[in-house]
Amino acid sequence: MHDMILGQPAFVAEALRRAAAVDVSSFPARPRRLVLTGCGTSFHAAMYGARVLQEALPSVPVLAIQSYDLAYGRAMAPNTTVLGVSHSGSTPTTNRALRRAHRQGCRTLAMCGLPDSPMERVADHSVVIGSTHDRSWANTMSYTTQLTALAALAAQSKSHVGPSIEPSLRGLSQSLEKTLACESRVRRLATRIARSARVTLLGSDLDEITALEAALKIRETCSLPASGYHTEQFLHGPYLSIDDRESIVMLRSRDDGPRSVAIARALEASGATVAAIGESARAKIRLPAMPRILRPILSIVPMQFLAYYAALARRANPDIMRTDIPRLRAGVEALFH
Repeated sequence: MHDMILGQPAFVAEALRRAAAVDVSSFPARPRRLVLTGCGTSFHAAMYGARVLQEALPSVPVLAIQSYDLAYGRAMAPNTTVLGVSHSGSTPTTNRALRRAHRQGCRTLAMCGLPDSPMERVADHSVVIGSTHDRSWANTMSYTTQLTALAALAAQSKSHVGPSIEPSLRGLSQSLEKTLACESRVRRLATRIARSARVTLLGSDLDEITALEAALKIRETCSLPASGYHTEQFLHGPYLSIDDRESIVMLRSRDDGPRSVAIARALEASGATVAAIGESARAKIRLPAMPRILRPILSIVPMQFLAYYAALARRANPDIMRTDIPRLRAGVEALFH
């Protein structure tokens, strides 16, 4: 996991090169309706992709729907394009969703992190965004490369006037290198958080998705109960259950205003331990400034370090994700069937 985190600048650079070669006139083209789907970390990437592609294609309805629901639940209208997201390209439920969508008359696309995968054989068209297997069970580089490729496709597909993110995309690997410098500070934070009864991750705008992904990383690496929420949403109910056994990590951006400050003060008054990470001047662990579309590609990195070092502090092996525990094997085995 640690090697994969540190290797992300190079992996992202490859994803950018591969995304630049995609013909956006055919992938994703101009569908009447676009649905992105995936499982686990790839579903979080699909959520991100749906948000940024909706901004790039304002006249096209864009949704993120979990692969399970497409494979076994709702039927898609025949004029829908379904884009499956998977690092390995072998996620059974995502491939079932694509097969079912194809039978329903939908156009199917695949975004795979590796070449020659089953997903490529299932989809009508595919784009391969990498050539290296993510050796971390708690997917790290697979997530950042998926977000990068989706942001690049959105930038290429953009049909309305607005700020271009292309200069920042070109410098993304260098920005990730700078972000990796937060490791030692996050390590100290993780040692403290590992002693908590639970941890809550908060983020707004696109970093709401980062909070969800961060909670997933922490749960799967070290079994520390973790939840992700939109910063505002946390006040509307969940806030009432916190106490001094809880740690809260708040992602803060340059866009944060007085409301964010008021929420941070309320959290501190609750007795919980609060840490702020981000590009905001109020953050204790600062990250490089980026356009909001690209911000989640950087903000997930300290969360990956947080999960890794919290696992070590709790004497868990983040590279096997507790698969050595017999009572948990059934769930892991179900992933592959």
